[in-house]
Amino acid sequence: METAEALRRHLGMRPHVVEAAPRLMPAQLDGPAARILAGWLLHSGLRLSCGSPLRSVDAGADGRVRGVTLEDGTRIAAGLVVFSAGTRPRDELADSGGPARGERGGFLVDELGRTGVPDVWAIGDCAAVHGRCHGTVAPGYRMAEAVAGQLLGAPVDGPVPGPADTATVLKVPGVDVASLGDAHGRTPGAVAFSCAGGPRPGPGARYAKLVLDSEARVLLGAVLVGYGHAYPRLRSVVGHDLPSPVEELLAGTGGY
Repeated sequence: METAEALRRHLGMRPHVVEAAPRLMPAQLDGPAARILAGWLLHSGLRLSCGSPLRSVDAGADGRVRGVTLEDGTRIAAGLVVFSAGTRPRDELADSGGPARGERGGFLVDELGRTGVPDVWAIGDCAAVHGRCHGTVAPGYRMAEAVAGQLLGAPVDGPVPGPADTATVLKVPGVDVASLGDAHGRTPGAVAFSCAGGPRPGPGARYAKLVLDSEARVLLGAVLVGYGHAYPRLRSVVGHDLPSPVEELLAGTGGY
């Protein structure tokens, strides 16, 4: 979405975003948040197609791109195709005697970045922490700090990556969307508090979901649309007891 908005805003193009998943940003947002985001983006001039992956990039007789075809048969005319394909660990760089790999790629590491091979660590996009590659910069910073501390003999302050390390902010002007921690409530016993406002998905609509522990005391994660003022405060308390009622935190009036 950030790339598409940059093409629209700075080059005057009319981008069409194709997302293979049923909704936008499926790793970060739940259904209500994704619908509001889609409304905002459509209002800004972007076009969206979700739920059908790309089948082919179609070219004319001169070899120039003319459009794309989706798996459901939809054809989209285009003079430029931009792929935003994420990251993929280069597992082949290790020989057969190297570190074990995760099910979806990456080198398996524990909470301190250690592989199964003595004196070998892995950090960043190639590291599968207990089987999961994060693919964002914040966990990489945390991994680097942890491994550097071990190499220097310094104590390590907690495992990697911490619960706030999965925070994501969509950097599109006028679109206020953020996700942090366990946004999907996968922690056993987690409960969710949500609220929504605005007439319909799109500009002016707001949505927030806070994921709490089973006692509704510790903040585990959040999804925020239109609550940018609350993001810094909420991110600072992920993994800790709530400093004030949820309503005050979302209103930006909660203290520490």
